[in-house]
Amino acid sequence: MSDTKKELTPTSSILEKGSESKENAADLLAQYDPKEVERVWRKVDWHIMPLAVLLYLASYIDRANIGNAKVLGMAAALKLTPNQYNAALSIFFAGYVIYETPSNIILKRTSPRYYIPAMTVLWGLICSLFAVVKNAHGLIAIRFWLGFAEAGFLPGIIYWIGCWYPRPLQGRRFGVLYSSVSLTGAFGGLLATAIHALDGTHGIPGWKWIYIVEGVITAGFGLISFIFMTAYPAQAKWLNERERDIVILSNQADRALKAHEAFSKSQIISAFTDWRTYCWSVMYITTYIPVYSVILSLPSVVTGLGYKGTTATLMACPPYGMGFFAVLAVGWSTDRFGRRFLHYVVGIVITMIALIILMAVENLVARYVMFFFIMYMFVPIAVMWAWLSSNVAGSNKRAAASGFIFSVGGCGGVVAGQIYRAEWAPRYIQGHAINFGCYVLALISGTILWYSYKKDNEARDLAAGHRVENEDMLADELGELGDRHPHFRYYL
Repeated sequence: MSDTKKELTPTSSILEKGSESKENAADLLAQYDPKEVERVWRKVDWHIMPLAVLLYLASYIDRANIGNAKVLGMAAALKLTPNQYNAALSIFFAGYVIYETPSNIILKRTSPRYYIPAMTVLWGLICSLFAVVKNAHGLIAIRFWLGFAEAGFLPGIIYWIGCWYPRPLQGRRFGVLYSSVSLTGAFGGLLATAIHALDGTHGIPGWKWIYIVEGVITAGFGLISFIFMTAYPAQAKWLNERERDIVILSNQADRALKAHEAFSKSQIISAFTDWRTYCWSVMYITTYIPVYSVILSLPSVVTGLGYKGTTATLMACPPYGMGFFAVLAVGWSTDRFGRRFLHYVVGIVITMIALIILMAVENLVARYVMFFFIMYMFVPIAVMWAWLSSNVAGSNKRAAASGFIFSVGGCGGVVAGQIYRAEWAPRYIQGHAINFGCYVLALISGTILWYSYKKDNEARDLAAGHRVENEDMLADELGELGDRHPHFRYYL
């Protein structure tokens, strides 16, 4: 490495000066050896992504384990009617709708470092308390509080990761994170089946052991995250000064993301006055309804193919492998080629084709195979995570908008619990048709959003007098305008 690179002035002081500095973030970043930059991002990955994946995997297992518990004895033990079970599925998301938006504002006002771990411990303990439920009313009540306690986690973890990675690096990371949802279907079923082997131990039924063991594991993950989670790059003690500079400058050069941005009421308000926030909300609710409905109901739907009990939970596992690899591949592809909207459309179209075949054919083998392609439903959501995080700036607006958008998505969970109803068994044609209609709306709203971003970029390029892909600026220059600043360019 050259002497110039060895003796770089620490950029921390430059970042503190903000727009007063004459140097620009991209020029400062260019002084570092690309191999050193690559090593820094690998180091960040090993500190950020394993923790995010573990917590997200735990959150999905805890919200979806009711489907496995149902077919492994819970429905009979609690004498659940189909309507009571569907109500228990839906009420979980009422807590989401109520608390997701304020939770993300609180997260921004406090710190992810303590807020996310505390949230994880709390919902893990609530999950374990399912073991004391005696009837349907108790199940419905505790499902509400589980949803309330977990509500802020998903938008919070998306916001946290977005504070670490510049936009060109987010697709792959969000792909890795969301692929854990696919693992939930496969690993969650296997884990539930294995835990059910404790049936009768200490006089406790196997379905209760599922909640106890999985809840304790989640709470343990939360305690671990208290130790290892770091809120923002500027606070990372496991990075030396050069490494922190690289991370901070990378974010500045991409979208003028400050190392630490103070709470701003006006930016919070701007999230709710931007019409695109509501367009995003339509996209989220119409893609989350199919995902939640399949995750919550697949073991029951598989029983319509002739499988029962533990066989049904095990047969529901393999299709999720397709979703796992599809999400990872799309995450890599969006970072490599961009074109987030195109990846979004491809995932939706493949899922829609699979739904059409499920409604049209009666052959059991063909219908089971289609569930592998249904798992492309995970792709548009993984793409949206990166797309939303990339196109909403500054951090206060992003926190508020993400909370609201995910809250509306939570409404999809309320609907999802009603889609695969017992009276529609065994083919569930009506449920598949509802999900198909959701994807039609998702395509329309996504197209409107993409077109608006495209036209805004073109108008800003015209005003600047030249085409700009990602114009660099120092953090302070975005100010209260955020993504409305004429220098900001949206990812398409």
